[in-house]
Formats: sequence, C-alpha cells, structure tokens
Amino acid sequence: GATYGQVAKLTASDAAAGDNFGFSVAIDGATVVVGAYGKEAVYVFRTRNGGATYGQVAKLTAADGAAGFGESVSIDGATVVVGAHLGGSIYVFRTTDDGATYDEVATLTPDDGTTHDEFGHSVAIDGDTIVVGARCDGIVGVITTVTCYSGSGAAYVFLDERRWRHVRPGRQADGLRRCVVRPLRLLHG
Repeated sequence: GATYGQVAKLTASDAAAGDNFGFSVAIDGATVVVGAYGKEAVYVFRTRNGGATYGQVAKLTAADGAAGFGESVSIDGATVVVGAHLGGSIYVFRTTDDGATYDEVATLTPDDGTTHDEFGHSVAIDGDTIVVGARCDGIVGVITTVTCYSGSGAAYVFLDERRWRHVRPGRQADGLRRCVVRPLRLLHG
C-alpha cells in the first residue's frame, strides 16, 4: 500500500472564528482550492516546489455576495467551480495567467430550480463539463432539514461550448431517459 506523510497545513491569510475554512476542498496538480462558506470565500493555494510548501495566491468571492458561497468547490486546470447552495447558484472562475488572478466568468442556475433545491450543494468539473448537485430538488411544499433528506434530488450537467448550456434530463414516449441540450440562462459572465 501507499504511505502518506503530512507536508503542509493550509490556513487562510485572514482566518477568523466561524469561517468554516476547509469545509470543502479540491486539488488539481499543484493547485489546491479550499472553501470557507462561513466567510463566503474560496482560497486558492499553489505549490511551486513539488508540494514542500504552498502559498495562497487568491481569495475568490462572488460578485453578488451569494450566501453559502464556498460550501462546495471543484477545480480542473484553469477553471474553479464554487457552489453557493443557499443562493441556488454556482460560480465559475478562470485564470489565464497561471493562477496569479482569477476572473468570475459565469454564474449558473438551473432553469427549473427554486432557491430551496439547494442547487450547488455539490459540484464537480472535468474539462468542459460541470455537474451540480441539488439534493432537495423535487420536494413539494415547505422544505425543512427533515423534508430535504427525503427529497429525490437531482444532478444538473452543464457544457461549455463557448457559452454554458444545460443538459436536462427528459423522458421519451416509451419512458426511457434521454438528455436534451437546452440553452442555459446565464446570469453573469
């Protein structure tokens, strides 16, 4: 089996009680992304020496100040995806200068969601595809912690083909599932 040894402990440059730093984490190569939804921020760290040390290179926040920003994070190459399930949206950031700066390039929402769906509770990215979890999707009526756990939930798939598009599950006449690609409402970017 593999043997792992701790090489670093990452903390935010502006750490404070209640930040929930480390609630969500993701890594791609030399870049580590850490969510701190209590501060509604995401921190980006990089190593340039094979992981011996990491330095904070960016602090990401939503332009619209979304509640719960940073509860979920994912990274693939130059793109960071951040969930803000309390606001019902996700945020896409990109760097074009090897991580020195990140720009918010899109805010994505489902075309059939409500603020109670918890869209953005989980996120993943691979290449040009983003998948977003909405664990409370499908619940009718008042949503509470108890009813949310009984929800059917949903996962939304978005494709980046020079503009973000939403792949939405549908049903054929014979009841088989298929995917229908529909234009996505782009809020920012």
